[in-house]
Amino acid sequence: MEADDPRHRRVVLLRGINVGKGGRIAMSDLIECTEAAGGSSVRTVLATGNVIVTDQRPVTELRAALEASYAQRFGYRSVVQVLALDDVAAMASSYPFDTLPQHHDYVVFSDDPEVTTRVTVAMRAAIRAVGEAATGTDAGAGTDAHARAGRTAGTEAVAEGAGCVYWRVPRGSTLTSDAYKVLDGRENKRHLTTRNLKTLARILAAG
Repeated sequence: MEADDPRHRRVVLLRGINVGKGGRIAMSDLIECTEAAGGSSVRTVLATGNVIVTDQRPVTELRAALEASYAQRFGYRSVVQVLALDDVAAMASSYPFDTLPQHHDYVVFSDDPEVTTRVTVAMRAAIRAVGEAATGTDAGAGTDAHARAGRTAGTEAVAEGAGCVYWRVPRGSTLTSDAYKVLDGRENKRHLTTRNLKTLARILAAG
């Protein structure tokens, strides 16, 4: 049966669901909508837009069907990333950095190889600039730059992966990191969605 074939298990990742005051979607409704788009054996993990579904269609075809279904039902018009469950497992297991106490370990999924590379380069440059401010290399750096550097210099790290960007950042610095500003840029964020390794472990366990 299709539901027993792991080759057809897909992970669907939505951006910005049930975070803050906007984008509220009940998981029961998300399951129902995913089934209406043709998926089966649908599960959700947490309430942040993580769906596991069985579907034999090519990933691009499933993505188009889900985008249309979610837009019609919820008015959702942000990114929908669809990946094979095995690919998500490979991405998570390839995380290149040591995990450190009081740090977040993120996988930033990208649907465009050019964006993946551009974001990686820009995030590295942002981290490097903060590190230079911390060591006084940038004589013009102000107090704010030095404060940011003190939180992130030496432990924040970025690397490019296959279809993703890996990012380690101290807890409490995710949204204030200069590297985050790259991810949140208009030209980039519509191609990206981020999950931490703990969430990915729960997704894979539920798959």
